Amino acid sequence: MKNKKPIFVIDAMLGNLAKKLRLLGYDSLYSSDIEDDELISIAKKQNRIMITKDVQLAKKASKQRIETIQITKSDEIDQFGQIKDNVNLGKFTIKASITRCPVCNGTLIKTEKKLVQGHVPEGVLENTEDFWKCSDCKKIYWEGTHIQNLQKFTEKLNDKL
Repeated sequence: MKNKKPIFVIDAMLGNLAKKLRLLGYDSLYSSDIEDDELISIAKKQNRIMITKDVQLAKKASKQRIETIQITKSDEIDQFGQIKDNVNLGKFTIKASITRCPVCNGTLIKTEKKLVQGHVPEGVLENTEDFWKCSDCKKIYWEGTHIQNLQKFTEKLNDKL
């Protein structure tokens, strides 16, 4: 049986980490205004790994036999190191085919250029061939300069971890 990718639920203090995990293709539930008990309930029901900076939440989740990773570092590379120490994440890569929506965690679906006309800036439409649309929030994505920054970040992750 093929190893399944881990899925996460992430507390409100780790929004940037949740966004990066999503961009790297990891199903990561996150909301800035979700209560601790609801996080625990979601983790239990969906068999998600809890990622938190909150010591009390980590203890509460662990008592309920929820796999929990307590983040103690402030640097993002170090935070990924803490996750990787607990879960096999494999090699990090940015590919549109695996990336999830950084806004809502939905899956991205390749879409035809003609279907995004009027929904993206004209300059982007003229200079870009490949577009993806979130299956949930319908936000449209394309590979811009932010992808280069993410590639540099993943290179750092792979070099250091």
